[in-house]
Amino acid sequence: MIPTVVDDLPLGDVAPGQVFVIRNHESRYLTHTFHKYAGKFIPQIPRWAMRRHLERNEGRLVLDPFVGSGTTLVECLLDGQRGVGIDVDPLARLICKVKTTLLPQQELARLPETIEARLRAVKRGTHKPQIATIAHWFNDKAIRDLSAIRAVVEEYRDKPDLFDFLLICFSAVVRRASNADNQTMKTYVSHTHHKTPEPAKPLFLNTVRDYATRMVKLGELVSEKGSATVLDNADARSLPKVWSAANLPKVDLAITSPPYIKSVDYIYNQMAELFWIGETWDLETQSKQNQFKLRYIGTDRPNSAPVPPVDRLPGSVRKYVKEVAETSPFLADVMIRYFGDMLAHFDGMRKILRSHAHYVLVVGDSTLAGVAVPTHELLSDCAVVAGFSAQQTFAYEIRNKHMRFPRAGRGGEVHHDWVIDLTTTSKATNGRERRGRSEGGRRQPS
Repeated sequence: MIPTVVDDLPLGDVAPGQVFVIRNHESRYLTHTFHKYAGKFIPQIPRWAMRRHLERNEGRLVLDPFVGSGTTLVECLLDGQRGVGIDVDPLARLICKVKTTLLPQQELARLPETIEARLRAVKRGTHKPQIATIAHWFNDKAIRDLSAIRAVVEEYRDKPDLFDFLLICFSAVVRRASNADNQTMKTYVSHTHHKTPEPAKPLFLNTVRDYATRMVKLGELVSEKGSATVLDNADARSLPKVWSAANLPKVDLAITSPPYIKSVDYIYNQMAELFWIGETWDLETQSKQNQFKLRYIGTDRPNSAPVPPVDRLPGSVRKYVKEVAETSPFLADVMIRYFGDMLAHFDGMRKILRSHAHYVLVVGDSTLAGVAVPTHELLSDCAVVAGFSAQQTFAYEIRNKHMRFPRAGRGGEVHHDWVIDLTTTSKATNGRERRGRSEGGRRQPS
């Protein structure tokens, strides 16, 4: 299908499989630009979903169950909605909280000058990552400067929101001040493209100035009814329990970009940052980080937990699992875990969404063991098993192609993100009831 060039996504129905090229693809305005974070989706999607399904009614409850760095919640503030986000990743939750927590404008206005004075006064700090390989990741000057910055940040412990703001400013400069490559998502020191680390103190001061200015502008634009809340220690696979514990009403609209299969290793991507701030969540060492990775949906970390049964998975999923298993039984197990987890997630979502509410997901397809897996179609099939109805599916072209997986020629570049628009209007089925359509052969690409 020939792509359609638009300034913004249309609010009406579109042809199945339609691909859009969004001409005005600006996504780094206001606090959206805070902190590097892998797999961000564009703010045009939550903006489109709220305009289409909430019809400009403010004060509605909007959930992002894989909130990441908070794109949906920033847009909730601007649109006057009550945004709630959850995520297993603790750094993501902190980024999201900082991006959506407004600070007093007078305090933000004087903050850069105050921080600059403190950086001149504090020559060294006491905080230093307790890892044996510290010299591999950071040179001596970077260690001294980062330690001094962390000491300045610690002076704000008695002001929690401001402390969190400065901690994210600090975390945002760690990679650039390290020996690790800046251009890739994964944290590694390149021996073929030597990097000269940037001085940490000027980086930090410039980041504080920039983030403070952006936060002031956000405060000027936030709707009176807009709010954002990030829940701690919530699992997207057990949402009814989470909702009951938080005493929240049913959700009017859900918007998210869920994990992909064997895609982004968030902990690995954030390793340098976690060396410096990870003790906040007991994640300051690689051994602790590696253990924590097992909590993520879509992880390909070797896992001793039993593989869940496949009986309830739709026939389309089982078909691709079988094809992948011919080359890689391990990756077939990863697929089963992923779609089993996502099916459990859909079960929970259907229970906390209002009747006839919509759930909008953005996801890219994957290549596993040489098999092109249409993840967006298979997730849609899982949602139908859980009782959703698929209303429409379309795609947009990824203009900023940082998401490349698998690497080293074992896969391909992700060219499109797929938007799946679901609604809670059908009854749950079981996998066998869907076999007739799903196992009859692959759908033809658009």
